[in-house]
Amino acid sequence: MERKKGWLTSGAFAALCGTTKETLRHYKDVGLLLPAHQGDTNRVISVPQGMPCVPGLHGEGAASGEYSYTGMAVLGFGEPILVDGVNSAGLMGALLHFPEYAVYEESAGPSRTAVHPGRLLAWLFSRCASVEETVEALKGTALVDEPIQGKPLPAHYILSDKTGEAVIIEPEEGGLSIHRETIGVLTNSPDYRWQRTNLRNFVGVTNLPKAPQTIAGHEIREFGERLGGGSGLPGDYSSPSRFVRLAFMKELAVPGKDELDGVSRMFRAFAPVDIPEGLAKADPNYDVYEQTLCTSVMCAESGVYYFAPAQNRRISAVRLPAQGTEVQYFDLGDGQDIDWRN
Repeated sequence: MERKKGWLTSGAFAALCGTTKETLRHYKDVGLLLPAHQGDTNRVISVPQGMPCVPGLHGEGAASGEYSYTGMAVLGFGEPILVDGVNSAGLMGALLHFPEYAVYEESAGPSRTAVHPGRLLAWLFSRCASVEETVEALKGTALVDEPIQGKPLPAHYILSDKTGEAVIIEPEEGGLSIHRETIGVLTNSPDYRWQRTNLRNFVGVTNLPKAPQTIAGHEIREFGERLGGGSGLPGDYSSPSRFVRLAFMKELAVPGKDELDGVSRMFRAFAPVDIPEGLAKADPNYDVYEQTLCTSVMCAESGVYYFAPAQNRRISAVRLPAQGTEVQYFDLGDGQDIDWRN
């Protein structure tokens, strides 16, 4: 019995701003979970300025791109499906799985451009320099889905820029809901409003150790050698739990001294939302697991795209392309790179 390919992405994205000039972004779990090896379909792509960008999965309606961009893409379904990235103006963002909530329009009408959900990031990166320009561009945009191998692509999005603002875009009944001045964190379903409200259940979480309490005349101290910070955070891998953990990590993370220090800190800080292979089986009848396939970090100022796939935790990086006429493709590697010391 053949298992059909399906959109089984889980992810998390957080916008972090520190005291340094670098504004970094993070996205996890890019791409499709397929029976085939992930390297067969996922690539980091680097698209130079001026390349035609089409709004759909096929080649109609191309417009010349004003900005270059780099990001993770899923190939093999027509035009590349960009799931995260950064452009030369410092606009960054990610597409995340939004099952049971995404509602798309049937057509765009005469005054708007129909954009496939998998092409929205590329469409915006090629023409927008900021969150403000993104919001303006969306006024003339309609998300119109075209099933891929008979399956829809339910998605919502988070984008941010050098100002630090993060905007969340969710396709719902009645059109696009655009949330401004957000917390800067996004995972999967439910919607952003629900996730933000759910944070009220965790207002007591702190990074400080808890003071001892006296109970029935006995002093009771917490376990952990004063490592009780974060007590009360949910520990499972559901979307709401990962949202909560990321929100607190974003708030409490220590900023880096420079770009590379910040990148290193972000890869460590977001390890708690990595989904290891084996804990989340996608189908009881097949050995296919929902898991973190790749972790990426982007810098708005330098435009560098850093990534580390699950099978090789060494950090790789791709710079924004110089002038050119060809899209560059970079694979994710096929094994762990070990730095032998003897």
